[in-house]
Amino acid sequence: MSGKGFQEGVETVRGGVFIETYGCQMNLVDSEIVMAMLEERGYQRVDRAEQAEVVLINTCAIREHAESKAISNIGRFGALKKRNPETRIGVLGCLSKHASSEIAKQLPFLDWVMGPDVYRRLPALLLEPPPEVPLIFPKGSPNELYDDILPARREGTNAWVTITRGCNNRCTYCVVPAVRGEERHRPVESILREAREAVEEGFVQITLLGQNVNSYAHEGTDFPDLMEQVAAIPGLKRLRFMTSHPKDCSDKLLDVLAKGLPVCPELHLPVQAGGDSVLKRMGRKYTSDHYRSLAAKAREKVPGLLLSTDIIVGFPGESEADFRETVRLVEEMEYDNAFVYKYSERPNTPAAKLEDDVPDGEKVRRLMELNDIIQASGQRNRLRQVGQVHPVLVEGPSPKKPEEAIGRTPSGHMIVFPGTPEFGSELWVRVKKLSGMTLRGEIVDKPSS
Repeated sequence: MSGKGFQEGVETVRGGVFIETYGCQMNLVDSEIVMAMLEERGYQRVDRAEQAEVVLINTCAIREHAESKAISNIGRFGALKKRNPETRIGVLGCLSKHASSEIAKQLPFLDWVMGPDVYRRLPALLLEPPPEVPLIFPKGSPNELYDDILPARREGTNAWVTITRGCNNRCTYCVVPAVRGEERHRPVESILREAREAVEEGFVQITLLGQNVNSYAHEGTDFPDLMEQVAAIPGLKRLRFMTSHPKDCSDKLLDVLAKGLPVCPELHLPVQAGGDSVLKRMGRKYTSDHYRSLAAKAREKVPGLLLSTDIIVGFPGESEADFRETVRLVEEMEYDNAFVYKYSERPNTPAAKLEDDVPDGEKVRRLMELNDIIQASGQRNRLRQVGQVHPVLVEGPSPKKPEEAIGRTPSGHMIVFPGTPEFGSELWVRVKKLSGMTLRGEIVDKPSS
């Protein structure tokens, strides 16, 4: 790679660490955990790789595109290493455990390649001389939770708080169990301590995070119990969570969602497919009718619920009739938003043994058809907000117009409005119109009733 984008002559910051993160929010939290360990030892975060003595790239392996993009982007740091051989460069994350030998072979300028459960080794490695070939550490403790480390967060309104690591669901297409291990749950007090400290630092929104938060259980406390305990933290304005699995989404959880703020009426409920034969091959452990019933119950119980989902098109054996079942379900659900992906084979998954028999062009067609349906339902749902007044949590200035602010309604809809209020504050905003998929509004007085 040419190293385009790096500037010569930029002064290195002593103890400077640059972290580039790809993939899900779990990776974002892991980067914050790594930074916390390093800050404790005198390192400091910098915003540019040229300033750094240590460059870390936290990778994702969930999809083939993410993997290819990460490897390509890591390659550009070779020019930085050539310019300054003393720069330490390491690759972290799921890709490190999934394809560590291949990464080391393709990118020999690296110092280390380490999986998600090995990060405690990093501070000691930084005290050792640079290795002649990349050191590979794909596996760490199967019980690692990092629950004694408070993540080093940057300013904002939201703090991601991990409650579980790993996954036991073993959906046939998913590489997560192979790269993050079996599911393990943090102690309740550890989660509450982190959440309390985050709120005290000014993070007025907490998002509880796990591959499947619904399955959380620790010494008699289940996920709805945990939600209620976090919701009781003084100063907390919003409580969200992701991601839910339909097979574990209980009435008890929906009852907690229905209680109102600080618990937000938002539910990300991945369906993945609408055809029962595809769901069975995916190992999802529910039927489309079960999913429909669950979504209907959630909307009945939780006023103003925002419902979103994940969908995979082109899973092995997905016929046109199977896809029509997905279309029918998506049309019925009237999702606010959704993430639709083309199936890509992941090594070390049961689905890798199946023939990837849906042509790529057909996958693209199906993806585009679903995206059109979801965009239309998302617009309809947002149009219903016009004229309504909501308590909005301010996230900061608009990136396009600094004289405007952006915030979110309790259900999670983004809204833009004039003014420069302090981020983290809560204002009442009337929705005036929908522009594309963005709500626009104006600040108003708190309703009297």
